[in-house]
Amino acid sequence: MTWMKAARAWSLALIAALFALTLAFADLGKVARALSGIRWEWALWVPVLNLANTYIEALRLSVILFPMTKKFRVRHSFNSSLVGIIGNVMLPLRFGDGARAYYIAKTEKISLSSSFSALMLDRIADVLVLFVMMAITAILHPFPPFVTKLGLFAGAIFAGGVAAIFALAGLGHRLGRNSAGKIRSRIAKEVNNFMTGLSVMRNAGLLFPIMFFSALSWLLRAAMIWFMFEAFRLDLPLMATPITLILLNFGIAAVSTPANLGGFELATVGALKLFSVEIEVALSYALSLHVIEVVPMIAFGTIYLWFEGFKTRDVLGPVKDMRSRQPAEPDIGEGQDNEAG
Repeated sequence: MTWMKAARAWSLALIAALFALTLAFADLGKVARALSGIRWEWALWVPVLNLANTYIEALRLSVILFPMTKKFRVRHSFNSSLVGIIGNVMLPLRFGDGARAYYIAKTEKISLSSSFSALMLDRIADVLVLFVMMAITAILHPFPPFVTKLGLFAGAIFAGGVAAIFALAGLGHRLGRNSAGKIRSRIAKEVNNFMTGLSVMRNAGLLFPIMFFSALSWLLRAAMIWFMFEAFRLDLPLMATPITLILLNFGIAAVSTPANLGGFELATVGALKLFSVEIEVALSYALSLHVIEVVPMIAFGTIYLWFEGFKTRDVLGPVKDMRSRQPAEPDIGEGQDNEAG
């Protein structure tokens, strides 16, 4: 067993143990009553907002890809988001993001390195707005000390990781210039492809829409949290919405499980406990929010991609090839080059 598999096994065991402990202290009768009292006229807005958020994220990725493709294809970016969502449910350790990179590389006819770096930039823009939101929230409503320390630690890791990526890219560029023959050519090509995926950063006019779509995306996610507060008749202060959203995202980032099972619920329950919400109500809220977010999107994505001519093996095949290190060309939607958006 590799260290990665061991770490995943331990994290899954920890999540299972904590979730079981939460259930042990909860009155399941109260949980059932809380679930039966959901106001669906509020809850049913969540999948609508989730779908809108997916489209906004597709717009952001389309802007990032524009300098490479010279075309604004929202359809391909939207499809790739659905591929990533389905892949992250079916595959461990967020390998759905890898399937998404393969999809973008194939449909946009760019290198895999460029696709990965473009998606990395997409994720950086998203996380950057999260930390800005956390800083503003901390000013308006101070977090508990452990949350503040966690945020500072995560921020340092994020900044260090971004700096390391660009430093390695610069190092690779120098190695490519100083090496000889095939090695030099290979390194130079891969580094050039990687930097091509970041070419949007040379166009200041495109950075504003990227950050705007990121902020709008987080606003829609916050709205989902608030609508579920209303669905459960939770009379909480306004700042409970961003705090719950922030802690929820830290929770699911800490442990990678298929569809974020366990980590999603525990992080949400922990956030609501800061506002003295009963554990049974908090658990009901977390379970409902998770199901209402994930199930309709998976159903919609599966049906939508089926009409697009996409098959499940198009998610699993390339990623399995990548994991086994066997060079294989992903068989993804050959007829999907129509421009959209």
